[in-house]
This record gives sequence, structure tokens and C-alpha cells, in this order.
Amino acid sequence: MLAIFELIIEQSEREFRGHTFNGYSLMETLRPLSASTAASRDTYEGYSAWENLIHCVFFKFHLTRFLGAAETLLPYPWQEGSFPPIPDTSEHAWQAALDYAEKVHDTYIAVLQKLSVHDLERRIEEWECSVREAIIWMPAHDTYHVAQIRNMGLPELCSPREFGSTTEA
Repeated sequence: MLAIFELIIEQSEREFRGHTFNGYSLMETLRPLSASTAASRDTYEGYSAWENLIHCVFFKFHLTRFLGAAETLLPYPWQEGSFPPIPDTSEHAWQAALDYAEKVHDTYIAVLQKLSVHDLERRIEEWECSVREAIIWMPAHDTYHVAQIRNMGLPELCSPREFGSTTEA
């Protein structure tokens, strides 16, 4: 595998659940939220954190399925689409959504590690881009939605960030 591609995989991992220089990762942002906070649409843009999670999961699921590796992710638990309705907003459903997001991400990373150069040039017609372009976009997509969620004014995200070292700023 190309060394630069390994960096994209590492960035995908960091932006989803690891340490990132951009701030908190997607899962670091979402895991502390209660189901009621995650489901609240009383936000500036009218989207909930939960809807943002499902949105991010859908695009990663869709790319994983396009690459032929979604069989362990079926059945998909929500209506397919960008921001579908959330049918169940219980604590159990929230934990299941977080766990499913982890499963989709793990499957996505596993398929990326097996791709060939030929796979990268495949065209995703409905996205009007190549697999390569979609893979490059995916970490930024997670990061964008982290920023959106963190700017919603959710009570569980209103405390200042605690810095872990003197090199963080």
C-alpha cells in the first residue's frame, strides 16, 4: 500500500475516534452525550447530534458497500439517506447507534487496508467522484460534523477543553 494512503487511513481513524490536532474526534464528542441530548433538535441549524452521527455513518456505510464489504453491516438500521428520521430515541437505541458507528468505521478501515490502486480509480457515479476522492473526503466529513455538533450549544459539550499536555493549544 502507498505510504501516503496509510496516512489517510490514520487520519480517518484519528478523526473518527482517536487523538486529533483539530480537537475532539467524532466519537470523543458523541460518547459523553445522553440520548435526550443527542436527539435534541433545539440547535442553531435544527439538526440533532444523533442525526449528524447517522449522516456520517450513512456515507461511510455507502462507500463500504460500494467497495463490496458491507455484508456484516446488514441490515442497515435506519432509513438510507443523508438525514433520515430517528425512529427510537431511547438510551438503548443511542448506545446501539454509537456501537453501530464503530462497527461501520472498523469495517470501512479494514476494506481500505485491502484496496488496490485499481480500486482507487473506480467511479462512484451518484457522488460524481472516484473512490480515491471519496476516501480523501471522509475524514474531513467526520471533522466537519464534529465542529457542527460542538457548536450546537449542547449542555454536555459546554465545558472548556482540558488540555493533556503543554504542546496542545
